[in-house]
Amino acid sequence: MLYFLKSLFGSRKTDSTKVQNYDQGISDCDQFAIPSALELADANMHFEEGNRQLAEGQLAAAEHHFRSAIAMHPGFAEAQCNLGSLLKDRGDLPAAEHHLKISLHVNPQLAPALFNLAMLYVDVRRWGDAADLLRRTLAQNKWQADAQYWLGNAESGLGNGVAAQKAYGAAVQINPQYVQARWAWVMATIPAVPETTDEQTLAPQQFQTELGKLKRWFEVNKAAKGYQAVGATQPFFLAYIEQNHRVALSDYGSLCASLMGKWSSQNGVPPPVKNSEKRLRIGIVSAHIHSHSVWHPLVKGWVAHLDPKLFELHLFHTGSTFDSETKWASRHAATYHHSRGAWTDWAKLISDSKVDALIYPEIGMDSTTVRLSSLRLARVQLASWGHPITTGLPTMDYFITSQAMEPVGCQEHYSEKLLQLPRLGSCYQPLGTKPERPDVAQWGIRAEDRILLCAGTPFKYRPEHDSVWVAIAQQCHPCKLIFFKDTQGELSGHFEQRLRKAFVNASVDFGDSVRFIPWQTPAVFFGLLDLATVYLDSLGFSGFNTAMKAIERNTPVVAYEGQFMRGRFASAILQRLGLIEMVATSLDQFIQITVRIVQDESHRRSIKRRIKTNKELLYSDIETIHQLGRHLVQVCS
Repeated sequence: MLYFLKSLFGSRKTDSTKVQNYDQGISDCDQFAIPSALELADANMHFEEGNRQLAEGQLAAAEHHFRSAIAMHPGFAEAQCNLGSLLKDRGDLPAAEHHLKISLHVNPQLAPALFNLAMLYVDVRRWGDAADLLRRTLAQNKWQADAQYWLGNAESGLGNGVAAQKAYGAAVQINPQYVQARWAWVMATIPAVPETTDEQTLAPQQFQTELGKLKRWFEVNKAAKGYQAVGATQPFFLAYIEQNHRVALSDYGSLCASLMGKWSSQNGVPPPVKNSEKRLRIGIVSAHIHSHSVWHPLVKGWVAHLDPKLFELHLFHTGSTFDSETKWASRHAATYHHSRGAWTDWAKLISDSKVDALIYPEIGMDSTTVRLSSLRLARVQLASWGHPITTGLPTMDYFITSQAMEPVGCQEHYSEKLLQLPRLGSCYQPLGTKPERPDVAQWGIRAEDRILLCAGTPFKYRPEHDSVWVAIAQQCHPCKLIFFKDTQGELSGHFEQRLRKAFVNASVDFGDSVRFIPWQTPAVFFGLLDLATVYLDSLGFSGFNTAMKAIERNTPVVAYEGQFMRGRFASAILQRLGLIEMVATSLDQFIQITVRIVQDESHRRSIKRRIKTNKELLYSDIETIHQLGRHLVQVCS
């Protein structure tokens, strides 16, 4: 975190009579009284003492002095900045934002306040606000490598890959040893929401080519802190391109493990040893030990049903979200660890725990998990389909998957050895969420419109499939295809713009056929499922949890059976229910199945009845967990 460390004396004095408004959260009429000379001197004394305490790591004392300085001189922009920055580091984001805004209210050009408020917005994924502040910082001095790097991250969050690479390149130009920026430049070759099919198709090869260059740079330069790049950004969007990425991700995983292995050697991380205890010690490392799409289909069943006579469970919760599911998990494990700070602290804790096997439910969605999984912290290490694609990591021995979701020849898609669990491989429980019926008229949905729910995240919708949604809208009129905006709306904005062009090119009225609505609460989403004529699964990268929610509400689901496991969640669910006629193996068939379910009310009612009758087949499949237990005993022996 960047702090303002100069004394008020000897620096440019803020004229508190000329206050400029920075944000609507601060009134234009807010004026700070001009302090007396004595108050000014006392405020400055507290400010300097706060800085001294800060340098010594005495954060509580530093906070006290900054607050004292502000009490004497509320318009002390530098003290407001440092207090806000300290509170940001401590995790008190609302208070931090308040003080940083006041700082900029007084002095709109105060660079540390601009940067620190931008970092706060990065933390909460307000990418547009972060980018604006970072550009203001760089307008004062473009030779700030950190500001360029974080501007790149903000542009990536906005889906602006070219702009992101420009910023990362500027950071490297300023500091050629800025390994995180070099790394991020390569990751940004993969577009979040590609504009064209060609852009999407060419991205994996470009990624692999640039990754090779990065690997050679590390070999030549032998950057001492190369490990800092690992996990800083990740090739997350590669999974959403329907190709076999085993080779590219193996190259990526090899580089991750190599850099982290050097750190491990330098820091004396001991090699794992076999445990002499009777029960196997199983560690689960996840940022998502709470109500989440990784928790419900995977981790909760493991925690609930792995035999306590055979296994001793140790949970390492690296995330910051806590809820009732977290509390339940902590009561059902031998140990539960959280809030351990830096990934280095987690690495030591896990190493010292001496578990026989470590399971990572997902690798690729969380930076701490990527770093830890690139190390050898247990004799046996396993990944699973929380992020449903091979990790490519040589440190991962096995990948826990599902027989029903994998195509023939699936081992060719993975660098890990597959452990296939029977059926869906999930001991899923229905959520039991009470539906809340929304007023769909607020979104311009008419009474006669059939609601076709499309609940995938924006990056699940690829350019080559845009024509499918156009054809469905054309043939199912009157209808509304309902898509959802991401939290800040940036990525969904890219998708909406691209989809609108496809409708215009086909001479189909986009406004009459499509709605992008805000992300809803679970209760309202369940209410939407009750109103929906059909739920249309995303193509190429399916949605397991969303399809299960639709089934819970007896809503008909149309699925497309993709080439890879990640494109076959909903199709596996429907096949388990005996609803093979709702599974398409071509895009044309996907359109045909959808048109029939929308137009044929008798057929639709029949499908709903069969879902209601058979859906218990999807729940409480404890045998899948018993099979996982047998696998664990075998691989740990």
